[in-house]
Amino acid sequence: MKRIGVALHYSRMGNLVVRLFEVPPLYINVYTYTMKKVGVLYDVIGNVKSPYGLVKPLARDESIIGQSLYVRLQDLEKKRGK
Repeated sequence: MKRIGVALHYSRMGNLVVRLFEVPPLYINVYTYTMKKVGVLYDVIGNVKSPYGLVKPLARDESIIGQSLYVRLQDLEKKRGK
């Protein structure tokens, strides 16, 4: 697993806003540390030095706020075509 950021809050549209440490490919599945699928990263916003990601969540779960979020290495390899 590779850590990509921290969940900050839900937007008015119901998307999960994530502070990104590293920008993964779009449309990749996002998980918690316990491998619970949170949703899919579908947009990256903000400036290059401090990007934010928008995750389309499977369900609204307030316990995710403040947790680190991860992507699977297998998913990264598939998306990057390695």
